[in-house]
Amino acid sequence: MQLNNSDESYDYTLRGFVLSKARNYKDLGVILSNDLKTTSHSKAAAAKGYRLLWSIRRSFQYLDDEMFVLLYPIYVRPHLEYGIQAASLCFKYEADMLERVQQRATKMVQGLSGLSYENRLRHLNLFPLSYPRIRGDLILAYRILNDDLGINMSYLLLPSRTDHFRGHSKKVQKPRSNRLRLEFRFSHRVVNYWNSLPEYVISAPSVNIFKTRLDLHSIADCKD
Repeated sequence: MQLNNSDESYDYTLRGFVLSKARNYKDLGVILSNDLKTTSHSKAAAAKGYRLLWSIRRSFQYLDDEMFVLLYPIYVRPHLEYGIQAASLCFKYEADMLERVQQRATKMVQGLSGLSYENRLRHLNLFPLSYPRIRGDLILAYRILNDDLGINMSYLLLPSRTDHFRGHSKKVQKPRSNRLRLEFRFSHRVVNYWNSLPEYVISAPSVNIFKTRLDLHSIADCKD
């Protein structure tokens, strides 16, 4: 697989045999494209989610809250969340495409189809699919800033240069670049979420306590 869209083409051989060329390659369940975008992976995950929802609909004529909580998190949602840290979504329409699968799923529950998507999530005690992606980024940011990775990656998240701190004392600055699409970069996309956290969350003494406080903070926000 040639990792660019150049017109230049080269033949690669192995023991005298010319290797076939591919634009996509699946490794450990994640579809890799030659342009390093995640569109193919997102489309495959959404299609798999719809197929599983169709199978559930065929198998159960009636789906209540209890049945949904047993079936959806086990059979459908893992496919929508798989590889979210290794293959962070490149485009907003990919996130919307995956979110529509969960929207369709929540409408299958008896008596909830007339509610808004936010109210269906609240009723079923679910988060939007964007939350696991944001949560993973925030956990990584916490570990970077607290030197918990075993390697120095502090250059990704530099301390804010302003003296006027609203919120907490570990705010970071948002990088600027004219060469890369910033929304694709971890060091850019995590900044606003990290800077908006309250002090008691970011001051957690360990990563496990940080996870607990982060989840409690997110649940409180959803209830508000």
